[in-house]
Amino acid sequence: MTSFTFHGIVEDRPGARWQALFDAVWPAYRAWYLRDGDSARPDLATAESGLLRHMPELVPTWRRLVELAGGDETAARMLTLWNPPRFLPGCSQVALSSPEPALLRNYDYGLELFEQVHSSTRYGSRRVIGTSDCLWGLLDGMNDDGLAVSLAFGGRPGSGEGFAAPLVVRYLLETAGGAAEAVRRLETIPVSMFYNLTMVDAGGTALTAYVGPGTRPEITRDPVATNHRGRRPEFPEHARRFRSVERQDLLTAAVEQGAGAEETARALLGPGVFSRDYDNAFGTLYTAVYRPLRGEVEYRWQSRSWTRGMTSTEEAITVTLDDRVPEPGGSAGSSDSSEPLPSSAGATVEELQAVARQAVRDLTRSPDPAAFSALLGLSAEVGEALGASARLLAEHNSWARVAEIAEVSRQAAWHRWR
Repeated sequence: MTSFTFHGIVEDRPGARWQALFDAVWPAYRAWYLRDGDSARPDLATAESGLLRHMPELVPTWRRLVELAGGDETAARMLTLWNPPRFLPGCSQVALSSPEPALLRNYDYGLELFEQVHSSTRYGSRRVIGTSDCLWGLLDGMNDDGLAVSLAFGGRPGSGEGFAAPLVVRYLLETAGGAAEAVRRLETIPVSMFYNLTMVDAGGTALTAYVGPGTRPEITRDPVATNHRGRRPEFPEHARRFRSVERQDLLTAAVEQGAGAEETARALLGPGVFSRDYDNAFGTLYTAVYRPLRGEVEYRWQSRSWTRGMTSTEEAITVTLDDRVPEPGGSAGSSDSSEPLPSSAGATVEELQAVARQAVRDLTRSPDPAAFSALLGLSAEVGEALGASARLLAEHNSWARVAEIAEVSRQAAWHRWR
């Protein structure tokens, strides 16, 4: 059973609570920040200059965070989130204007990369609540004016000069009272990678901003955003990997049928949208339902929910992730045929590999839609099987052996497949 503890932390200004979080997660963030080498990241003067130039309102808070981090220079650089390493969260997002404004999202990523913190802060003049990331950024959140914003990877490769999206979400919620003002703010903020930022405000204005390095924000009123832009992916290979179009189509169908927040939440937790691919950092860690008029967010899972609001006190809950939901077309590996499958008993690894490869090639060459659906199912099943196989190999050998075969570091192997 895969479980985690979700902490609800209330701290108006950074203090002991934030310092405890930093102490707990900084070693992992430091390894992530320096994974491409120290020279791949900006020096402190450059990173601080970016923050001063584009987000001056956040500078006093950043300086307080650096102080709590003991003045560590690497931490100071990382906390600007200027030109950080790449990361690719999945995610599905829906912004509804009626019957009441609501922002709903699935956050699809790896548990080992999730802070497991809901924060409530007042760094400036606004109360801001949301799901913490990068120590003071937000994956999604809402302010006490009723503006709610969430992020998802935007489907385009490449990176450039700018900020990581979690800090952009934080900045918008600290400085904007509504969606129109948030869009104006976005015009001035360089972003390091391509993201889809979906938002709704208390007045019911709902939109998605496609943002990326060196480009102006592109605004769409489409209520659904996944991991590509528009309705036709520019990079189909990536979209297929994350089932981006399938998720978009399922959620669009729900919205077009008049789904409100409750029905949309059920769709996000349902087959084809909810993901159990935790071993490949594409599992649904939570579904969030932000309701601006109520000033609250409800986190949902298959078997429980948790509501946090502007006046919530500190609390922690335990969440179990391995609740099972059927994938589209039935569970992987099931068969409607009454004929028994041929036995693989006694076959060598090489023989099994040859059979599997031939089956995949045959499905790839088929124009039958069922063949495409089968490949999607196999892709998810292979991802889960990789994790199971890695854990079995580690149990009978070691994680060092897993890392050697995968040609990655031992730490990377353990984080990915543990």
